[in-house]
Amino acid sequence: MEAKEVFDELKSILVARLKFDPRRAAEVSVSTPLARGVEGSIGLDSLDFIELSLAIEERFGVTIDESENVAAHFASFDALSRFVASRLGVA
Repeated sequence: MEAKEVFDELKSILVARLKFDPRRAAEVSVSTPLARGVEGSIGLDSLDFIELSLAIEERFGVTIDESENVAAHFASFDALSRFVASRLGVA
């Protein structure tokens, strides 16, 4: 799976698991920040991040180790897409 496909799947997860409006998800770009309180972000809160992590584990088979500091990987769609792709062996 290529990085672009990972990004598209992450947008699908937003709609299916996090109940985002499909039109809003369609407007998301790779540079869109994820966390609430960041200008231009999609406004995820801590529970959304947990749900997103679980969905990533289920969809991609990528285990997210809670003992690791993964906050930087969840900063934007670009960072998260690259993180998931790297775990899948895709550059």
